[in-house]
Amino acid sequence: MKRQGKVIIAILLVILIAVFALMNTEPVPIHFGFTTVSWPLVLILLVAIFLGAILMFLFATISNYQTKRTIKRQADRIQTLETRLGRPSNDQKQVSKKDNQTEVKDDKRD
Repeated sequence: MKRQGKVIIAILLVILIAVFALMNTEPVPIHFGFTTVSWPLVLILLVAIFLGAILMFLFATISNYQTKRTIKRQADRIQTLETRLGRPSNDQKQVSKKDNQTEVKDDKRD
């Protein structure tokens, strides 16, 4: 049911975009400073939307990469500080728990 709703919404959006494109076919002059071109208004809008989407994707990707890198650095720093203090890190605790469980299992078999 959810999938059908999404398909219907997508079809309605495509129809709206097609109607918008048909209503805005008159050429509009664009001045680039050194030259002037005349393109259909709908083409100008679609290109601007596409470029905006690409920029948003790039900025989001860069931000996510920086966040992941910061998290990794902080995790490494925490592990280093825990090692200096003599406390086992979470990874070491999990390994020691597995070792203890293995020893207990081995004891039960004897």
